[in-house]
Amino acid sequence: MRGVVTAALPRRLRQYYQSWLQRRIPPTSQQQLYRKNIFIFPSKTGLGFLLTIVLLWLLGTNYQNNLVIMLSFLLLSLLHACIFYSYKNFSGLVIEVKKESPCFVGDTIKVDCFLSNKPSNDQKNSRQKYHSILLGFDAENSITVDSIGSEPQSVTLYLPAKQRGLYHANRLRIMSFYPLGLIRVWAKLDMDINVLVYPQPIKTSLPELQVVAVDDVETEHNELIHAQDMNDDVSHIREYHAGDSLSHIAWKVYAKGQGLATKVYESLSEGEQQRWFHWDDFSGLETEERLSRLCDCILQAERKNMTYGLVLPQQTFPLSTGSAHKKQLLSALALFDLSSDQTVVQE
Repeated sequence: MRGVVTAALPRRLRQYYQSWLQRRIPPTSQQQLYRKNIFIFPSKTGLGFLLTIVLLWLLGTNYQNNLVIMLSFLLLSLLHACIFYSYKNFSGLVIEVKKESPCFVGDTIKVDCFLSNKPSNDQKNSRQKYHSILLGFDAENSITVDSIGSEPQSVTLYLPAKQRGLYHANRLRIMSFYPLGLIRVWAKLDMDINVLVYPQPIKTSLPELQVVAVDDVETEHNELIHAQDMNDDVSHIREYHAGDSLSHIAWKVYAKGQGLATKVYESLSEGEQQRWFHWDDFSGLETEERLSRLCDCILQAERKNMTYGLVLPQQTFPLSTGSAHKKQLLSALALFDLSSDQTVVQE
């Protein structure tokens, strides 16, 4: 509901509100609730309760009924006391999130939050407990924690990864209506959650083997050279696979009635465990589908312990292997054609 109200505000007013919130509650992975980031306002029930108090006071004043006037002031004092108890139920609560690992589009980002009681210096022996704490990045996926004591409590929140890029989660909303539901106390915290979202892999076959000659000085002028080199010696002969070049077929073997076979040259034999994946390997496809297929090629090459490299427009990554190399290439695919400051913000 609050998100709808915020969206209905004029654009300039929304921008001012977000700017003010950013200055007042800057992003950090660990936040403690205190007077600067806690907001208090009567809930819908509380507003109805306050309206009832006003009506009782008007009736008591109009009919000069001291008992009704006394009742209205008693209820008002109850509402006033709820404000202090609601603030006490929030103040001092520490929220910390663990840094999340990169994921793929379509996956669910799991955010581990740790809630704990961290008393101030003058409350070293405090046994403060927190009750009925509601937290989540949106109303649909909110979780209620009934009680938080001195021991840290872990809860898991979920975020959908819908687009590739650097995903910046919206502010974490923490709310409570404790103790009587008359007062709503809340905080909106930027937990500095930035997750790199890789393209969604689309299962594909590795492109035809080819060697890439990379100029050490100007890598942008890379040139594709097919592995066939008629001056090379034949390393061995293997079974024919669909898509093999006709010039590689061992026709003499076929003439002897021994079936189709493919000649493998020495340069090709050495390169079977070395693969270059090029942007033009999937020409004719849309950008996102190209990235998804290249992503699957990288995952396949890593699983097969191959040495592989990646050639993107205006960007080349040399042959290497290992998890760090895989992460570097997948990161390049995730951020491809995105500006350095462009992020995917949760809606």
